[in-house]
Amino acid sequence: MKKPVVYIIMLLLWGLLNTSFADMQHIGKIKGTNGIVSIQRSGKMIPAFPHMKVYLNDILITGSNGVVGILLEDNTLLSMGSMSRLALDKFDFSPADNKYALQLRMGQGTFVYLSGLMGKLAPHAVKIETPSGTISMLKETNFMARFPGDE
Repeated sequence: MKKPVVYIIMLLLWGLLNTSFADMQHIGKIKGTNGIVSIQRSGKMIPAFPHMKVYLNDILITGSNGVVGILLEDNTLLSMGSMSRLALDKFDFSPADNKYALQLRMGQGTFVYLSGLMGKLAPHAVKIETPSGTISMLKETNFMARFPGDE
């Protein structure tokens, strides 16, 4: 009698876990890390490693000796220096459906942005929020920026 109950509970738990993973949208991956790099995901901090997937609404955080490179699905390349914070707020790259959206929030730190296909096909859909203001219309753009933290 106990076995059917255990199987039912396992099926319910598997269904709940499967639903939570299905809700997460994979938007890129970590290309490389050095030092302390973390991802804040669903309210939890997890260490970041090369080849690890990044998801919509992830927040990447580097420590005092951390650096990270991120490659998004449209080939946008982002890199972050030490003591940096980047939120991946919006991403939709569906050329077949003519749907494009990229919204990043750069907090404190040092960043390099190398535009991918989104910047080529739909520069109007790219928006980067910074502590100094908003950058948009990034047609095939590359830039480096540094924003001081609360000092």
